[in-house]
Amino acid sequence: MIGTTLLNRYKIDSELGKGGMGVVYKAHDTLLHRAVAIKFLNTDGIGTEGRSRLIQEARAVAQLNHPNIVSVFDAGETEGNPFIVMEFVPGNTLKGIAAPSVSETLVMAAQICKALDHAHSKGIIHRDLKLENIIITDSQTLKLMDFGLARSSDDSRMTEEGVLKGTLAYIAPELIQGEPASPQSDLYAFGVILYELLTGLAPFQGTINTILAQHLHGVVAPPSEHTTDIPEWLDNLVLRLLAKSPEERHVSAKDVLRDIEERSTAPTFAS
Repeated sequence: MIGTTLLNRYKIDSELGKGGMGVVYKAHDTLLHRAVAIKFLNTDGIGTEGRSRLIQEARAVAQLNHPNIVSVFDAGETEGNPFIVMEFVPGNTLKGIAAPSVSETLVMAAQICKALDHAHSKGIIHRDLKLENIIITDSQTLKLMDFGLARSSDDSRMTEEGVLKGTLAYIAPELIQGEPASPQSDLYAFGVILYELLTGLAPFQGTINTILAQHLHGVVAPPSEHTTDIPEWLDNLVLRLLAKSPEERHVSAKDVLRDIEERSTAPTFAS
């Protein structure tokens, strides 16, 4: 693939990495003379219609325009393999970063909320929010990637064989039960992320079956049981985000952002 030119425009230079959703390459946009990232999407088991819908979804995500979301520039298909052309963002994902302080976590949380609020207001759900899908740049700006792309051909998290898709540590209980993804399921995943950033631990751990059962029925230990400097209001916020049903969460990304900005002692966040 390296050295190939796609759409008579994007020359692939090197491989950046591989993951469950596919392979990502760094490429050069010969028309606009800039670096881009190209992701070839994993389409195992979704058929021709599923591949077409992935491209359509990528084009919908391209309508998002927000400083905390990795921009999608283009989409296409070559030899039956769909790909998307994205903004190239130097930096690392939040997975494995040094443990941030509570105030640093709140700054990160505010940026994630702004990105989710923008996407949800446009009717776009992330569907696979996790630490690995959030990039932090050298300037400490967070950018969410892979919006709307973690979906199967029937718009659920289950394959035709009934196998649950996605990253188990972040899957909301209603998705395990076969309900469609929603802004509330994104916010559940955000609650898991917030828990991890505050404590360095996942709220639920164990085997696949154990984690699924805990998502459905397990009691979440407040983050302050692991990190003593977490204020009560933040404990309560995390526990609300990790409520078992969407009705119990009943909160929007804008609500969470407002709570953080009003109650945090961190500096006022930029709009």
